[in-house]
Amino acid sequence: MFLKRLESVGFKSFAEPITVDFVPGVTAVVGPNGSGKSNVTDAIRWVLGEQSAKSLRGSKMEDIIFQGSDTRKPLNIAEVTLILDNHDRTLPIDYQEVSVTRRVSRSGDSEFFLNKQPCRLKDIVDLFLDSGLGREAFSIIGQGKIEEILSSKAEERRTIFEEAAGVLKYKNRKKKAEYKLAETQENLNRIEDIIYEIDGQLEPLKEQSSRANEYLSCKDQLKGAEITLLRTEIEDLHNDWQELLSQIEQLKQSENDYTGQIQIEAAQVEKEDLQIEQLDQVIESLQQKLLELTESFEKLTGERNVILERSKHTTQSKEKLSQQRTILQDQYLKTETELKSEQNKLTEITASVKQTNSKLIELEKRLTHNQDELDQQIESLKADYIDQLNQQATTRHEIKIIEQQRNQMIAQKERSQTEQTSEHADYDKLHELKVKLAEEVNALNDQQSIIHESLKQAELEKEQANKLLKDMQARLEKGQRQIDLMQSRKDMLEEMKQDFQGFYSGVKTVLKAREVGKLSGIHGAVIELIDIPERFLIALETALANQAQHVVVSNEQAGRKAIAYLKQQNNGRATFLPLDVIQPKKITNNYLDKVKGHTGFVGLANEVAQVDPTYKLVVDYLLGHTIIADQLKDANEIARLVDRRFRIVTLDGDIVNPGGSMTGGARKVTNQNIFTR
Repeated sequence: MFLKRLESVGFKSFAEPITVDFVPGVTAVVGPNGSGKSNVTDAIRWVLGEQSAKSLRGSKMEDIIFQGSDTRKPLNIAEVTLILDNHDRTLPIDYQEVSVTRRVSRSGDSEFFLNKQPCRLKDIVDLFLDSGLGREAFSIIGQGKIEEILSSKAEERRTIFEEAAGVLKYKNRKKKAEYKLAETQENLNRIEDIIYEIDGQLEPLKEQSSRANEYLSCKDQLKGAEITLLRTEIEDLHNDWQELLSQIEQLKQSENDYTGQIQIEAAQVEKEDLQIEQLDQVIESLQQKLLELTESFEKLTGERNVILERSKHTTQSKEKLSQQRTILQDQYLKTETELKSEQNKLTEITASVKQTNSKLIELEKRLTHNQDELDQQIESLKADYIDQLNQQATTRHEIKIIEQQRNQMIAQKERSQTEQTSEHADYDKLHELKVKLAEEVNALNDQQSIIHESLKQAELEKEQANKLLKDMQARLEKGQRQIDLMQSRKDMLEEMKQDFQGFYSGVKTVLKAREVGKLSGIHGAVIELIDIPERFLIALETALANQAQHVVVSNEQAGRKAIAYLKQQNNGRATFLPLDVIQPKKITNNYLDKVKGHTGFVGLANEVAQVDPTYKLVVDYLLGHTIIADQLKDANEIARLVDRRFRIVTLDGDIVNPGGSMTGGARKVTNQNIFTR
């Protein structure tokens, strides 16, 4: 094995991709200081897995990426590939040429490749561990490395010799094995702790297991009791179903009667609807006529209001013009006075002008040098005179205009009065017509109200009939649903009965074998052979419990065959009661005399159960020592009378056992047990 080629890009000073080829023998790299000679060895050390940036002459790993120069931008990635010749299989890998690549980016991400395939740093370290070329090996001696070796301690020099001798690989394996052994020991210690904890929980778990088994047993008993209750409910529902069928027939007959009556009333209502439709058309035409007249009346009323408004405006204008006329008259008088005054002034001025002209002639002779001043005075006086004449003409013109406006207003007022008189006459005619139409509309409204009352009464009767019909239909549908429900429950119970659901697996297997003829002498389960009055159902259900599923057989031989059959089928167990050997149980007369006198005594369990005489011995065997009491307090007192030798059951299902122990509490109400089914 020898180093064949080194490829680098972006590593330290190698900005451009470079390739350094090595040939067998000695290869020397020469160059001035700072040219990157040491970077070649640093690249080899780094690609072999060196993790210390200080060993690569840097402060952090990003320092090995090209940082840029005056003419080049920095790079974001550094990559070095080391290619080795492996013809002699020095490296434990099935390739003649091995390439190792390492890549790092400025984000800190580092990648390793072995023959261009992604790998881990550990894979590369393990590959070169015993080859003398690893990152810890002294095959690469950099600056100051010899001095470091010479000044190292004995333990450190020992590491050098172990690496050279090939022992370091096994030493590392030993360390890993010891580490795994320590971890395994820790796991064993934890397992022992867990076992210790579990040992402490075994006893409570056993108790819980026994309770669970007891719960399953009680659950089976409960299931049987629920099935019995369901049987009773189905019988009650069947009776209700029969009653509902008779009620449905009656309701159907009533429905037919009501249907005929509704049809008659519907025809009457249809006839009245036609009459109402005709009246509605008449009312609609009258209302249309009334609407037209109302619109005409409103139009005339609007015109009248306009005329009134105009009249009011004319009056206001007249008053305003009167005021203006008064003002203008005052102004006219004032102007006339001023005019007379001005005329007097004009006369005076004229006289003065004449006097002035005479004087002027005289002065022209004497005062030729003052001619310009006199001309100016004359022109000024002429201008004043002309202004006075213009003002007088304007005043006369305004007086003339005011007289014309006054005459126009008087004529307009006369026309307005004439139009107002004509509109008052039209308004009176329209008012009379409106009153007449209103009377006709009121009469039609009264007639319409009478018809609507009749129609409302007919609709009310129709609604009542429809309501009654819907009620009948609802009751019919409800009855039908109840019938369907009861039929479904009946089918379900028949299916449960045929499949012997609710029975224990062993009992079910024996009963099914009896049905198909595989076993003979099987009379049936106890619950199939007895009838229990409803009053004593809970008491006898509690008293029999699991015994209700005991199987009655003709003789011991039939019982033995049934047991053998269960073993052969490997399908549960069952208890068998052979009729030829079963022995009844009885309460002695001295105890009976004591309990019969107690007020809480109800009866003996074997006597209240109704059974065919053939199976009387079975009932006496199962219930012969069971007494039925009214309440638990009565049961306690009766137990004392019989010296607590017999079992006493209350009507509510509480039990006083022989010896004095009591059993009782709440019962789960269900209809799925074999007693009620």
